[in-house]
Amino acid sequence: MTVLDWKVSHTLSATMTLGKLSLSFSFSPLVTSIIMRMLFQHTPYWKTLEPIIASGAMDAAIKGEYRYPHRINIYPGTSCMFECVFCGRNYDVKIKDNVNVFRQVIEQDDGVDPYRINISGGLEPLTSPHINDICRDLHAKGYKSRMITNGFLLNDKTLDKNPYINSLDHIRVSLYGVDNRETVSTTRHQKGWGVVRDNLRKYNLRNDKTRLFLNYVLLPEHYNRLDSIVDYIDHIGGVENLSLREDFTFQYEIDERSKLRDSLLSFNDKMRDMEVEIDYGYSLQQLINGEETTLTRVTHQELRPRQSPQVKICVDPRGEIYSYLEAGFVDRPGALRHSHGNIIGSSIEQELMKKKSIPPMEGDTQYLDAFNHLILKYIHLNSR
Repeated sequence: MTVLDWKVSHTLSATMTLGKLSLSFSFSPLVTSIIMRMLFQHTPYWKTLEPIIASGAMDAAIKGEYRYPHRINIYPGTSCMFECVFCGRNYDVKIKDNVNVFRQVIEQDDGVDPYRINISGGLEPLTSPHINDICRDLHAKGYKSRMITNGFLLNDKTLDKNPYINSLDHIRVSLYGVDNRETVSTTRHQKGWGVVRDNLRKYNLRNDKTRLFLNYVLLPEHYNRLDSIVDYIDHIGGVENLSLREDFTFQYEIDERSKLRDSLLSFNDKMRDMEVEIDYGYSLQQLINGEETTLTRVTHQELRPRQSPQVKICVDPRGEIYSYLEAGFVDRPGALRHSHGNIIGSSIEQELMKKKSIPPMEGDTQYLDAFNHLILKYIHLNSR
């Protein structure tokens, strides 16, 4: 019988036991990188990692070299009407009289990659007084951008006033509950469920609508109620894509993995006849495949001072640049320490070329989303 024990540090080492014979050996950094790629290639994470690696952004991040970001998220929201239990934002923040700093982000980008720039948050994007101008600028330059929104303001009044919203490639609405009780317990908003559901039903009746996606975060007490999502989608008139995710803040992990898998398999069977593409993300897809795993995560000891702005950044309404995507919530306590610079009177390129060093501290992982965790874990495992 053969036992192989992998240990990862700056190089990869292994101990192989053959009967009573024990052999230890290590690999060079190049071979280590190849092996680490192979370990990720057969997982749902590879769909995210492969294009980043192919672009050269990952190698630049590992080496700590300057490279213009592979992806840019702009956070135009000035406030948010929800106070979601897993959200780390500053609930008291409302930005007034802000300028449209995102016009220069779009103008200064070379436009070669039509998928580079997307709209999300941060705070709720539809609260921005500049949302129509942002969408128009993106459309004029040929970007295939998407916007993530909570859907509360996705109504006829907003859309008629801001028609370029429908020029986006698609809109992804974060669904925070399949009934009123769940929505209130998640968002602390008494009218959120009814308003959003009605908005989406009316949106699907518009002739000028773009593609509509839904995203649903599974919390422990809700995973056995997935059938309600089918009814919800039917009521609003359908969606093109549904993404299911676990809570990336790791505050609400689902421990009953076998029961969760049974629930997902049953749900998948019921959704098979609906013309809806289902995206289970990372760990949920692995669970469906029979692997009882949870989301990949890093510790603050595995973080690096240069972070990973070569891969992805966000820009907040005040022009601050972050590579930790959950730090882009304006005035979030402790977040400004992670700013890589401000684009006002400058540019993303000029600021990132400074290669700011931000020594990791305990608690920094609160500013990471699931994407950050994956990228930083990969960088850590492949660092020389």
